[in-house]
Amino acid sequence: MVAFRTFAGTLALACASLAAAQQPIPPVDFRPFSDGMHWIVRQPLTYLIGVSQDSVTVPVGFVTDFASIPQALQSIIRANGPYILPAVVHDYLYWKQACTREQADKVLLLGMIENQVREIHRVAIHDAVRIAGGFAWADNARDRADGLVRILPPERQQVPVNTSWPQWRQRLKADGVADGPDMPVAPAFCARADMSIDDALTRP
Repeated sequence: MVAFRTFAGTLALACASLAAAQQPIPPVDFRPFSDGMHWIVRQPLTYLIGVSQDSVTVPVGFVTDFASIPQALQSIIRANGPYILPAVVHDYLYWKQACTREQADKVLLLGMIENQVREIHRVAIHDAVRIAGGFAWADNARDRADGLVRILPPERQQVPVNTSWPQWRQRLKADGVADGPDMPVAPAFCARADMSIDDALTRP
């Protein structure tokens, strides 16, 4: 009985420590394109992992399609749920490709934990991106090589009415517009994704 109480106390302490380490990603504003499928980040979106100082900031002007929520799951998982901000961070990491794909997918999982996404949903989303995310990763690499932008410069963030993201993106390419100011992704941030979940969230 004493041993059981000791184990239960240790488990409760560990759970309390993990819960205390979690800090949801602060919400920011987005502006939609006319297609309703792509959105412009209107404020810097920063994700600080757990109690650490390892963070990444998605810059103003980044265009996201929340594609981290696989289409096959969108019928059962709301596209505007608590996974939306971790999905934007994940989209940015897939665009920059400073982390490995595995690290980016782990960051998505950590962000969903901290944003209190239900376990059944975050497991389904993470498993789906691990299986199918390679296509999006390759598409992003190809788009970068082709000179397509994903971060709108300040002077190109006012998009004409009834203009979709694919239309605006092609116009920017024709005008020779390059990606706007981005935010670096530190190696230490990526490396935190190599830790266990508990360590990533609770180790300073």
